[in-house]
Amino acid sequence: MDIVDARRQVAEINALLGQLKYSHAVEITTPALFGRLERAVGATNSNQTLPVKKCLSLSIKCRELDIDELAGLILAIDFPLDYPSSSSCSITAINDGEDAPSVNERIETYLRSFAGCECLELILDWLSDNRSTCLSCSSNNAESEDTAGKIKCYVLRFNHLLSGPEHKKEKAMMDAAKKMKLQGGLLWGTPGIVVVVPPSTEEDAREFVSESRDIGKRPDGVEAMHFPERGVEEAGLGGLAQQKRGGKLQSLDTAMLRTACGGDEDLLRSVLGVR
Repeated sequence: MDIVDARRQVAEINALLGQLKYSHAVEITTPALFGRLERAVGATNSNQTLPVKKCLSLSIKCRELDIDELAGLILAIDFPLDYPSSSSCSITAINDGEDAPSVNERIETYLRSFAGCECLELILDWLSDNRSTCLSCSSNNAESEDTAGKIKCYVLRFNHLLSGPEHKKEKAMMDAAKKMKLQGGLLWGTPGIVVVVPPSTEEDAREFVSESRDIGKRPDGVEAMHFPERGVEEAGLGGLAQQKRGGKLQSLDTAMLRTACGGDEDLLRSVLGVR
């Protein structure tokens, strides 16, 4: 491995780790090799070749970048030995535990215009600029499934949501939802789940995410899912049932959430975030 490429790789990663907005999202997956390269480039100013055969690797967790649309996306990135002077980095995208090859292709196509350049901040800028469409290709197959009798809802997962007047943050969340006229239900416990149903929209769900963060409750993001319309009605989510509750979100237990899922155990596990 050329010492110049080693210096540039080490400097690029350290520059990213030195930025607070990125440092918590980046994990070096070859820490021993990174430490070895750091020592090597700091110990010599010559243009020698280093006896390295393994590629430096890292991962970027989009959930830690506050990009709600990409909360389930992780990028595994490898630096070839001749990166960045003669090649670009190699990217493997995984979304919600499944390969997302369309994301790989789109990022790699974008990086071709920057041959010879460091790529990490370019990738992060691209993700931010394309947050709304990044996963559109990989999600088209799911969208094309038969959705007859189903409605698109939006799921927000919290680490925990605790019921009772003594839990002031949760009470403030419920008050904010009522003020917004947010339609849906809330599952108390660990994890805490909010299901937003029509006529509330994705925009409404994201506004509620923002309100929740201001209150001090941080959800993982907003995930669109199709629920059976009949199940949503039977669970009392939204609509006339919510009006009768004075505009409050429906308090749910697991059995009621299962009803909203139409008894579909796979959908229920997805809503709960159990993969």
